[in-house]
Amino acid sequence: MRGDVKHGLATVFFPIIDRLAGITWSAAPRPPHGAVVRGPGHDPHRVLLAGGSSAVGWGVTSHELGLAGHLARATSTITHRGTDIEVLADPRMSLRAVREYLTPERASRFDAIVLTPGTMEAYQLLSVARWAKELSGLLDHIASGRDVSPAVVLVGAEEFSPVPLSRFVGSRAVAHARVLNASSRSIVAGRQRVAYVDSGMSVPADRPSLLDGEQAPLYSTSALAIAPILAELLEHGPALLRRPVNEGERARAVRYLQGWQRLDGDPVIQLLDTLKNVLHVRSVDLFFVDEDAVTLLSATTPTGSKRPRADSLSTVTLEYPGGLVVADLAADPAHSSRPEVVGPPHLRFYAGVPVESPEGHPVAVLSIVDTKTRDFGPTEIAHLRRMAALVGDALFENYRP
Repeated sequence: MRGDVKHGLATVFFPIIDRLAGITWSAAPRPPHGAVVRGPGHDPHRVLLAGGSSAVGWGVTSHELGLAGHLARATSTITHRGTDIEVLADPRMSLRAVREYLTPERASRFDAIVLTPGTMEAYQLLSVARWAKELSGLLDHIASGRDVSPAVVLVGAEEFSPVPLSRFVGSRAVAHARVLNASSRSIVAGRQRVAYVDSGMSVPADRPSLLDGEQAPLYSTSALAIAPILAELLEHGPALLRRPVNEGERARAVRYLQGWQRLDGDPVIQLLDTLKNVLHVRSVDLFFVDEDAVTLLSATTPTGSKRPRADSLSTVTLEYPGGLVVADLAADPAHSSRPEVVGPPHLRFYAGVPVESPEGHPVAVLSIVDTKTRDFGPTEIAHLRRMAALVGDALFENYRP
Protein backbone atom coordinates (compact mmCIF):
# COMPACT_ATOMS: atom_id res chain seq x y z
CA MET A 1 0.00 0.00 0.00
CA ARG A 2 2.76 2.43 0.96
CA GLY A 3 4.59 1.69 -2.28
CA ASP A 4 1.44 2.45 -4.30
CA VAL A 5 1.03 5.81 -2.53
CA LYS A 6 4.66 6.76 -3.29
CA HIS A 7 4.18 5.71 -6.91
CA GLY A 8 1.00 7.76 -7.18
CA LEU A 9 2.68 10.87 -5.82
CA ALA A 10 5.73 10.38 -8.06
CA THR A 11 3.50 9.93 -11.11
CA VAL A 12 1.80 13.25 -10.36
CA PHE A 13 4.92 15.25 -9.57
CA PHE A 14 7.37 13.81 -12.11
CA PRO A 15 5.82 15.61 -15.14
CA ILE A 16 6.09 18.89 -13.21
CA ILE A 17 9.74 18.27 -12.34
CA ASP A 18 10.38 17.17 -15.92
CA ARG A 19 8.99 20.42 -17.33
CA LEU A 20 11.17 22.44 -14.99
CA ALA A 21 14.31 20.63 -16.16
CA GLY A 22 16.62 22.12 -18.76
CA ILE A 23 15.63 19.44 -21.30
CA THR A 24 12.45 17.40 -20.83
CA TRP A 25 12.24 13.69 -21.59
CA SER A 26 9.86 14.43 -24.46
CA ALA A 27 12.08 17.11 -26.01
CA ALA A 28 15.45 15.40 -25.53
CA PRO A 29 17.17 14.61 -28.86
CA ARG A 30 16.65 11.05 -30.04
CA PRO A 31 15.97 9.18 -33.32
CA PRO A 32 12.46 8.98 -34.78
CA HIS A 33 10.14 6.33 -33.39
CA GLY A 34 10.51 2.95 -35.07
CA ALA A 35 13.28 1.63 -37.32
CA VAL A 36 14.96 -1.55 -38.53
CA VAL A 37 18.74 -1.72 -38.08
CA ARG A 38 20.77 -4.46 -39.77
CA GLY A 39 24.00 -6.12 -38.77
CA PRO A 40 26.03 -7.64 -41.64
CA GLY A 41 25.75 -11.29 -42.60
CA HIS A 42 23.54 -13.92 -44.20
CA ASP A 43 20.42 -15.70 -42.89
CA PRO A 44 19.61 -12.92 -40.40
CA HIS A 45 18.28 -13.39 -36.92
CA ARG A 46 15.27 -11.14 -36.29
CA VAL A 47 15.36 -9.30 -32.95
CA LEU A 48 12.96 -6.83 -31.35
CA LEU A 49 14.49 -4.11 -29.15
CA ALA A 50 11.64 -2.76 -27.05
CA GLY A 51 11.16 -0.39 -24.16
CA GLY A 52 12.33 2.97 -22.87
CA SER A 53 15.78 3.53 -21.39
CA SER A 54 18.76 2.87 -23.66
CA ALA A 55 16.64 1.59 -26.58
CA VAL A 56 15.37 5.15 -27.11
CA GLY A 57 18.75 6.32 -28.39
CA TRP A 58 19.10 9.47 -26.30
CA GLY A 59 21.46 12.01 -27.83
CA VAL A 60 21.98 10.43 -31.27
CA THR A 61 20.37 11.18 -34.62
CA SER A 62 19.65 7.63 -35.79
CA HIS A 63 19.27 4.17 -34.30
CA GLU A 64 22.36 3.11 -36.30
CA LEU A 65 24.35 5.25 -33.83
CA GLY A 66 22.41 4.16 -30.75
CA LEU A 67 22.05 0.88 -28.90
CA ALA A 68 20.24 -0.84 -31.79
CA GLY A 69 23.05 -0.26 -34.30
CA HIS A 70 25.85 -1.16 -31.92
CA LEU A 71 23.99 -4.27 -30.75
CA ALA A 72 23.22 -5.46 -34.29
CA ARG A 73 26.86 -5.18 -35.33
CA ALA A 74 28.24 -6.69 -32.12
CA THR A 75 25.85 -9.66 -32.30
CA SER A 76 26.63 -10.35 -35.96
CA THR A 77 30.34 -10.34 -35.14
CA ILE A 78 29.74 -13.19 -32.68
CA THR A 79 27.19 -15.25 -34.62
CA HIS A 80 28.67 -14.68 -38.11
CA ARG A 81 25.07 -14.19 -39.27
CA GLY A 82 23.00 -11.15 -40.02
CA THR A 83 21.11 -9.47 -37.20
CA ASP A 84 17.98 -7.45 -38.02
CA ILE A 85 16.87 -5.38 -35.04
CA GLU A 86 13.42 -3.80 -35.12
CA VAL A 87 13.18 -0.91 -32.67
CA LEU A 88 10.06 -0.26 -30.59
CA ALA A 89 11.20 2.47 -28.22
CA ASP A 90 9.75 5.50 -26.51
CA PRO A 91 10.81 7.33 -23.33
CA ARG A 92 7.45 6.56 -21.70
CA MET A 93 6.94 3.02 -22.96
CA SER A 94 5.68 0.78 -20.16
CA LEU A 95 5.77 -2.98 -19.75
CA ARG A 96 2.04 -2.99 -20.37
CA ALA A 97 2.49 -1.16 -23.70
CA VAL A 98 5.09 -3.70 -24.83
CA ARG A 99 2.72 -6.52 -23.91
CA GLU A 100 -0.13 -4.95 -25.89
CA TYR A 101 2.12 -4.59 -28.93
CA LEU A 102 3.32 -8.19 -28.82
CA THR A 103 0.34 -10.01 -30.27
CA PRO A 104 1.02 -13.69 -31.02
CA GLU A 105 1.44 -12.83 -34.70
CA ARG A 106 3.99 -10.11 -34.00
CA ALA A 107 5.92 -12.14 -31.46
CA SER A 108 6.20 -15.03 -33.93
CA ARG A 109 8.27 -12.80 -36.26
CA PHE A 110 11.18 -12.62 -33.84
CA ASP A 111 13.92 -15.02 -32.81
CA ALA A 112 14.63 -12.93 -29.72
CA ILE A 113 13.33 -9.89 -27.84
CA VAL A 114 15.61 -7.49 -25.98
CA LEU A 115 13.68 -5.54 -23.33
CA THR A 116 14.97 -2.27 -21.87
CA PRO A 117 12.38 -1.17 -19.31
CA GLY A 118 12.74 0.37 -15.87
CA THR A 119 14.08 3.91 -16.17
CA MET A 120 10.72 5.68 -16.25
CA GLU A 121 9.35 3.26 -13.66
CA ALA A 122 12.28 4.09 -11.37
CA TYR A 123 11.56 7.83 -11.61
CA GLN A 124 7.89 7.17 -10.93
CA LEU A 125 8.82 4.96 -7.93
CA LEU A 126 6.74 2.04 -9.17
CA SER A 127 6.33 -0.43 -6.32
CA VAL A 128 8.40 -3.59 -6.45
CA ALA A 129 5.27 -5.73 -6.13
CA ARG A 130 3.64 -4.10 -9.13
CA TRP A 131 6.88 -4.21 -11.13
CA ALA A 132 7.22 -7.93 -10.43
CA LYS A 133 3.61 -8.57 -11.43
CA GLU A 134 3.85 -6.63 -14.70
CA LEU A 135 7.26 -8.03 -15.67
CA SER A 136 6.23 -11.61 -14.89
CA GLY A 137 3.04 -11.09 -16.87
CA LEU A 138 4.97 -9.82 -19.89
CA LEU A 139 7.42 -12.74 -19.84
CA ASP A 140 4.56 -15.23 -19.47
CA HIS A 141 2.76 -13.54 -22.35
CA ILE A 142 5.79 -13.84 -24.65
CA ALA A 143 6.22 -17.53 -23.82
CA SER A 144 2.55 -18.53 -24.15
CA GLY A 145 0.35 -19.51 -27.04
CA ARG A 146 2.95 -20.80 -29.50
CA ASP A 147 5.11 -23.87 -30.06
CA VAL A 148 8.35 -21.87 -30.26
CA SER A 149 8.61 -18.57 -28.41
CA PRO A 150 11.32 -15.92 -28.85
CA ALA A 151 14.26 -15.85 -26.47
CA VAL A 152 14.27 -12.84 -24.14
CA VAL A 153 17.12 -10.69 -22.85
CA LEU A 154 16.04 -8.36 -20.06
CA VAL A 155 18.38 -5.38 -19.76
CA GLY A 156 18.57 -3.70 -16.37
CA ALA A 157 17.45 -0.10 -15.99
CA GLU A 158 20.21 2.48 -16.21
CA GLU A 159 21.23 3.81 -12.83
CA PHE A 160 21.51 7.43 -13.95
CA SER A 161 19.26 10.08 -15.52
CA PRO A 162 19.03 10.34 -19.31
CA VAL A 163 18.31 14.09 -18.97
CA PRO A 164 19.50 16.66 -16.40
CA LEU A 165 17.27 16.59 -13.27
CA SER A 166 17.68 17.77 -9.71
CA ARG A 167 20.18 15.84 -7.60
CA PHE A 168 17.47 14.87 -5.08
CA VAL A 169 15.12 13.45 -7.72
CA GLY A 170 17.97 11.72 -9.51
CA SER A 171 19.39 10.06 -6.42
CA ARG A 172 15.97 8.71 -5.38
CA ALA A 173 15.37 7.32 -8.86
CA VAL A 174 18.80 5.70 -9.09
CA ALA A 175 18.28 3.99 -5.75
CA HIS A 176 14.89 2.71 -6.89
CA ALA A 177 16.34 1.50 -10.21
CA ARG A 178 18.73 -0.71 -8.23
CA VAL A 179 15.79 -2.17 -6.32
CA LEU A 180 13.85 -2.87 -9.52
CA ASN A 181 16.91 -4.47 -11.11
CA ALA A 182 17.31 -6.78 -8.11
CA SER A 183 13.68 -7.82 -8.53
CA SER A 184 14.23 -8.43 -12.25
CA ARG A 185 17.15 -10.77 -11.56
CA SER A 186 14.97 -12.80 -9.22
CA ILE A 187 12.07 -12.99 -11.69
CA VAL A 188 14.27 -14.11 -14.59
CA ALA A 189 16.12 -16.79 -12.59
CA GLY A 190 15.03 -20.28 -13.65
CA ARG A 191 13.09 -19.24 -16.76
CA GLN A 192 13.94 -21.09 -19.96
CA ARG A 193 15.56 -18.98 -22.73
CA VAL A 194 15.31 -15.79 -20.65
CA ALA A 195 18.39 -13.96 -19.40
CA TYR A 196 19.10 -10.83 -17.38
CA VAL A 197 22.05 -8.53 -18.07
CA ASP A 198 23.02 -5.18 -16.58
CA SER A 199 22.96 -2.44 -19.21
CA GLY A 200 26.69 -1.77 -18.94
CA MET A 201 26.09 1.97 -19.33
CA SER A 202 27.73 4.14 -16.70
CA VAL A 203 27.82 7.93 -16.77
CA PRO A 204 30.83 9.43 -14.92
CA ALA A 205 30.08 11.30 -11.72
CA ASP A 206 30.98 14.66 -13.26
CA ARG A 207 28.34 14.27 -16.00
CA PRO A 208 24.80 15.36 -15.05
CA SER A 209 23.13 13.14 -17.65
CA LEU A 210 23.53 10.92 -20.69
CA LEU A 211 23.13 13.96 -22.95
CA ASP A 212 26.24 15.69 -21.57
CA GLY A 213 29.14 14.37 -23.65
CA GLU A 214 29.74 11.61 -26.20
CA GLN A 215 27.02 8.96 -26.36
CA ALA A 216 28.52 6.46 -28.82
CA PRO A 217 31.00 4.92 -26.34
CA LEU A 218 28.18 4.39 -23.82
CA TYR A 219 25.98 2.60 -26.35
CA SER A 220 28.93 0.57 -27.56
CA THR A 221 29.74 -0.52 -24.00
CA SER A 222 26.12 -1.53 -23.42
CA ALA A 223 25.97 -3.47 -26.70
CA LEU A 224 29.16 -5.36 -25.84
CA ALA A 225 27.57 -6.38 -22.53
CA ILE A 226 24.31 -7.55 -24.13
CA ALA A 227 25.59 -9.13 -27.37
CA PRO A 228 27.25 -12.27 -25.90
CA ILE A 229 24.08 -13.15 -23.96
CA LEU A 230 21.86 -12.47 -26.98
CA ALA A 231 24.13 -14.42 -29.33
CA GLU A 232 24.16 -17.42 -26.99
CA LEU A 233 20.38 -17.55 -26.91
CA LEU A 234 20.11 -17.12 -30.68
CA GLU A 235 22.68 -19.77 -31.54
CA HIS A 236 21.03 -22.38 -29.34
CA GLY A 237 17.47 -21.52 -30.29
CA PRO A 238 15.25 -23.50 -32.66
CA ALA A 239 15.60 -22.71 -36.35
CA LEU A 240 12.68 -20.75 -37.79
CA LEU A 241 13.59 -20.30 -41.43
CA ARG A 242 10.06 -19.60 -42.66
CA ARG A 243 7.55 -17.18 -41.15
CA PRO A 244 4.00 -16.58 -42.36
CA VAL A 245 3.16 -13.11 -43.63
CA ASN A 246 0.63 -11.11 -41.62
CA GLU A 247 -1.45 -9.23 -44.19
CA GLY A 248 -3.00 -6.89 -41.65
CA GLU A 249 0.36 -5.80 -40.24
CA ARG A 250 1.76 -4.81 -43.63
CA ALA A 251 -1.41 -3.23 -45.05
CA ARG A 252 -0.27 0.41 -44.66
CA ALA A 253 3.04 -0.18 -46.44
CA VAL A 254 1.20 -2.07 -49.20
CA ARG A 255 -1.11 0.89 -49.76
CA TYR A 256 1.90 3.20 -49.95
CA LEU A 257 3.63 1.11 -52.62
CA GLN A 258 0.46 0.89 -54.67
CA GLY A 259 1.01 4.59 -55.43
CA TRP A 260 4.75 4.32 -56.08
CA GLN A 261 5.81 5.61 -59.50
CA ARG A 262 8.98 4.69 -61.32
CA LEU A 263 10.99 7.70 -62.49
CA ASP A 264 13.79 8.02 -65.04
CA GLY A 265 17.10 7.84 -63.26
CA ASP A 266 15.40 6.34 -60.22
CA PRO A 267 17.96 4.98 -57.70
CA VAL A 268 16.13 1.64 -57.64
CA ILE A 269 16.91 1.09 -61.32
CA GLN A 270 20.54 1.99 -60.73
CA LEU A 271 20.79 -0.48 -57.84
CA LEU A 272 19.34 -3.30 -59.94
CA ASP A 273 21.69 -2.59 -62.84
CA THR A 274 24.68 -2.55 -60.49
CA LEU A 275 23.73 -5.91 -58.99
CA LYS A 276 23.22 -7.49 -62.43
CA ASN A 277 26.63 -6.31 -63.62
CA VAL A 278 28.40 -7.52 -60.48
CA LEU A 279 26.81 -10.99 -60.48
CA HIS A 280 26.60 -11.49 -64.29
CA VAL A 281 23.06 -12.90 -64.19
CA ARG A 282 20.21 -12.84 -66.71
CA SER A 283 18.02 -10.44 -64.76
CA VAL A 284 17.56 -8.70 -61.43
CA ASP A 285 13.89 -8.02 -60.68
CA LEU A 286 11.91 -6.14 -58.08
CA PHE A 287 8.38 -7.39 -57.45
CA PHE A 288 5.70 -5.76 -55.31
CA VAL A 289 3.44 -8.29 -53.58
CA ASP A 290 0.02 -6.95 -52.64
CA GLU A 291 -3.05 -8.80 -51.40
CA ASP A 292 -3.91 -10.48 -54.72
CA ALA A 293 -1.16 -9.93 -57.26
CA VAL A 294 2.56 -9.72 -57.86
CA THR A 295 3.54 -6.62 -59.84
CA LEU A 296 6.90 -5.95 -61.45
CA LEU A 297 8.21 -2.58 -60.24
CA SER A 298 11.60 -2.69 -61.92
CA ALA A 299 13.71 -5.18 -63.89
CA THR A 300 16.97 -5.26 -65.79
CA THR A 301 15.43 -7.58 -68.43
CA PRO A 302 11.85 -7.02 -69.69
CA THR A 303 9.31 -9.55 -68.42
CA GLY A 304 5.62 -9.81 -67.59
CA SER A 305 4.40 -6.83 -65.55
CA LYS A 306 1.70 -8.48 -63.42
CA ARG A 307 0.64 -11.98 -62.40
CA PRO A 308 -1.64 -13.61 -59.81
CA ARG A 309 -0.12 -13.90 -56.38
CA ALA A 310 -1.12 -17.54 -55.95
CA ASP A 311 1.79 -19.94 -56.50
CA SER A 312 4.23 -17.14 -57.27
CA LEU A 313 7.88 -17.50 -56.31
CA SER A 314 7.72 -14.00 -54.85
CA THR A 315 4.87 -15.05 -52.58
CA VAL A 316 6.97 -17.91 -51.24
CA THR A 317 10.06 -15.72 -50.83
CA LEU A 318 8.08 -13.16 -48.84
CA GLU A 319 7.98 -15.69 -45.97
CA TYR A 320 11.77 -16.20 -45.82
CA PRO A 321 13.41 -13.27 -43.96
CA GLY A 322 16.86 -14.68 -44.67
CA GLY A 323 16.19 -15.21 -48.37
CA LEU A 324 15.30 -18.16 -50.59
CA VAL A 325 17.77 -19.82 -52.97
CA VAL A 326 16.88 -22.54 -55.49
CA ALA A 327 20.08 -23.63 -57.20
CA ASP A 328 18.29 -25.67 -59.88
CA LEU A 329 14.61 -24.94 -60.45
CA ALA A 330 14.25 -27.80 -62.94
CA ALA A 331 15.51 -30.34 -60.40
CA ASP A 332 13.35 -29.10 -57.53
CA PRO A 333 9.90 -30.80 -57.43
CA ALA A 334 8.37 -27.70 -55.82
CA HIS A 335 9.34 -25.52 -58.79
CA SER A 336 10.10 -27.73 -61.80
CA SER A 337 6.61 -27.37 -63.30
CA ARG A 338 6.49 -23.57 -63.24
CA PRO A 339 5.74 -22.05 -66.69
CA GLU A 340 8.93 -19.97 -66.70
CA VAL A 341 10.95 -23.15 -66.02
CA VAL A 342 9.35 -25.59 -68.52
CA GLY A 343 8.90 -22.84 -71.14
CA PRO A 344 10.62 -19.60 -72.15
CA PRO A 345 12.84 -18.20 -70.75
CA HIS A 346 13.62 -21.69 -69.23
CA LEU A 347 14.89 -20.42 -65.91
CA ARG A 348 17.14 -22.67 -63.84
CA PHE A 349 18.37 -20.49 -60.97
CA TYR A 350 16.50 -18.30 -58.48
CA ALA A 351 17.54 -16.27 -55.43
CA GLY A 352 15.23 -13.82 -53.69
CA VAL A 353 15.18 -11.67 -50.57
CA PRO A 354 12.20 -9.80 -49.09
CA VAL A 355 12.24 -6.00 -49.23
CA GLU A 356 10.83 -4.59 -46.02
CA SER A 357 8.99 -1.46 -44.99
CA PRO A 358 10.54 0.74 -42.27
CA GLU A 359 8.47 -1.19 -39.72
CA GLY A 360 10.01 -4.46 -40.88
CA HIS A 361 7.07 -5.87 -42.86
CA PRO A 362 7.88 -7.72 -46.13
CA VAL A 363 6.13 -6.02 -49.05
CA ALA A 364 8.32 -6.68 -52.07
CA VAL A 365 10.95 -9.13 -53.31
CA LEU A 366 14.34 -8.48 -54.87
CA SER A 367 15.19 -11.52 -56.98
CA ILE A 368 17.94 -12.82 -59.24
CA VAL A 369 17.21 -15.31 -62.03
CA ASP A 370 19.37 -17.05 -64.57
CA THR A 371 19.03 -19.66 -67.30
CA LYS A 372 21.83 -21.75 -65.82
CA THR A 373 22.44 -23.18 -62.37
CA ARG A 374 24.71 -21.23 -60.05
CA ASP A 375 26.53 -21.55 -56.74
CA PHE A 376 25.10 -18.99 -54.36
CA GLY A 377 26.46 -19.15 -50.83
CA PRO A 378 26.18 -17.11 -47.63
CA THR A 379 28.40 -14.31 -48.93
CA GLU A 380 26.24 -13.80 -52.03
CA ILE A 381 23.04 -13.89 -49.97
CA ALA A 382 24.52 -11.29 -47.63
CA HIS A 383 25.22 -9.01 -50.61
CA LEU A 384 21.71 -9.54 -51.97
CA ARG A 385 20.20 -8.85 -48.58
CA ARG A 386 22.19 -5.63 -48.22
CA MET A 387 21.04 -4.53 -51.67
CA ALA A 388 17.44 -5.30 -50.70
CA ALA A 389 17.85 -3.00 -47.70
CA LEU A 390 19.07 -0.19 -49.99
CA VAL A 391 16.15 -0.79 -52.35
CA GLY A 392 13.78 -0.61 -49.39
CA ASP A 393 15.32 2.70 -48.32
CA ALA A 394 14.78 4.10 -51.82
CA LEU A 395 11.20 2.84 -52.13
CA PHE A 396 10.17 4.20 -48.75
CA GLU A 397 12.16 7.43 -48.80
CA ASN A 398 9.00 9.55 -48.38
CA TYR A 399 7.05 7.04 -46.28
CA ARG A 400 5.89 8.09 -42.83
CA PRO A 401 4.92 5.20 -40.49
